[in-house]
Parts: sequence; structure tokens; C-alpha cells
Amino acid sequence: MSYITATIEREIEKLSALLGLYEKRLDALPKGSLRVKERNSKSYYYLSYRKNGKVVSDYVGNDEAMLRSLKEQLDRRQDIERLRKAIKHELRLMNKAMEVAK
Repeated sequence: MSYITATIEREIEKLSALLGLYEKRLDALPKGSLRVKERNSKSYYYLSYRKNGKVVSDYVGNDEAMLRSLKEQLDRRQDIERLRKAIKHELRLMNKAMEVAK
């Protein structure tokens, strides 16, 4: 086995492990987006997400600390999803490189 092939295999293993870690973190974070509905000059906050192909909105309350925490979790989820997408792209490139190297 050549040095290049060994390096590509290590990189594939590293990226696969990282992808698994990100998948676990995504499972722990809420899906969807935060929506505000105004009724009678009052604000009501909902978490909207898809479930079985339908949009579901769950009321989350008006507590500012809880809303801030939920917003941070949703932002973290978006960041991890971006990273996951980049890792999947890198894995595709590494697999192609492995085919060429063999």
C-alpha cells in the first residue's frame, strides 16, 4: 500500500468519525425555526418543523431565557448541518481519490 493510499484511508476514517459525532449532536438539538405570531398585540412564540411531511408548530412560551436558549440551539444546529454537508463533500472527494490511487 502506498503512502498516498494510507493517508487517504486515514483521512476517510477521521472524517467518518467526525460525521458520526455530528450526527449524534444533531439528534440532541431541536429541528425547525422559531416563529412569532402576533395576536391582540401580544407575541406568541412557536417552534415550526416538519413531521411526516407536514409542518407542525409547537407553542414554546414567552420566557426570554428559554427563547434565547432555543435560538442558540437552533443556530448551533444550522452550524453543525453546514459542517456535516462539508464533511460529506470531503468524503466523496476522498473516496474518488481512493479509486484513482488504487
